[in-house]
Amino acid sequence: MCPTGSDHARILLAGAGVRGAKWARVIAEAPDATLAGIVDLDEARARRARNEHAPDASVERDFASALTHIAADAVVIATPPDSHHSLVSQAFARGLDVLCEKPLSDEMDEVLDLIARADEAGRHLLVGMNFRYLPTSQRIRHYARSRELGALSYGHFTYHRQRDGNRHDLSDYVMTMAHPMLLEQSIHHFDLLRYCYDAEVESLVCDTWRPSWSTYEDDCCVSVLFRFENGVRANYLGTWTAAWNRMDFRWRTEFEDGALIQREQFEDLVRVDFDRGLGLRGSNFKGDAEAETPVAEALAPCTAFIDDTRELLAEFLSAVRGEAEPVTTARDHLKTLLVVQACIESLQSGAWVRLRDVQEGLTGTGS
Repeated sequence: MCPTGSDHARILLAGAGVRGAKWARVIAEAPDATLAGIVDLDEARARRARNEHAPDASVERDFASALTHIAADAVVIATPPDSHHSLVSQAFARGLDVLCEKPLSDEMDEVLDLIARADEAGRHLLVGMNFRYLPTSQRIRHYARSRELGALSYGHFTYHRQRDGNRHDLSDYVMTMAHPMLLEQSIHHFDLLRYCYDAEVESLVCDTWRPSWSTYEDDCCVSVLFRFENGVRANYLGTWTAAWNRMDFRWRTEFEDGALIQREQFEDLVRVDFDRGLGLRGSNFKGDAEAETPVAEALAPCTAFIDDTRELLAEFLSAVRGEAEPVTTARDHLKTLLVVQACIESLQSGAWVRLRDVQEGLTGTGS
């Protein structure tokens, strides 16, 4: 909880790397939060973030020491996944709410343990799935739930990126991890499909591979076919090892009465109103001049990785203040992690995998 009589939360940030630096900015600029301290094993990096965003913040190298010496109401963790279980557990022991970057852990048993610890401590545990709060994502979710374009039928999600892991402004731990694309990037896309389509995955079949020129040691291409519980289908292809340096993002969603097409990663969403009779007129293979005209959706401007993170922080702070129950929780994140786990099991077996079977295998329950 925030200090008595105050709606201003003191936040301790663990991690000042690529993602942590963005969190430092967002927390420091929040009108209802204070960046109380920054923890990073690289003290110089932590000081740079402090000097740029919050000159009054404390800097520590050791998280346990920071928890002792820095007064905080909540913690944001932006460190590599293998540290998450320890850091989150320490924060709970101090009675603090936590927002942790994804994945909550590389190990499913650690995820389940942290969810149990959050329940036992009576603390909130949110996970950094901030792409949910892009204006494009919110609009797609609106159409899926409102049925303004009729019932949702199927989607096609493609993400082609040449992400060279040797760049100095990218996190380098992913270069040697298992399933880097699946665990670090595709997980966001799977979460978006669940969240925006407002539906849970029933089953899937997955394949992954590694092109010869990749800078990653393990598979960095992911292809998945999804069946959702409500009958919706989706086809996904994502890669960090493309043979063209142009970022190519396209997410098309088909409804009974039209389609939504997102043509850029953080913007450019258009709506097409389906004219059924048009298929009986004109040429069989219609170009732009003959087909329905896409109309751009009016969206609020968005600075990627900043404005969406602000919305996630707002959700977290509202929960810390006891004003609302959060949505982007570890328990919800578990459902996305089960999709990732199902992908790994499908890759190993070469077969379709039911999410219920994965959940029962990991938790002993299908509920």
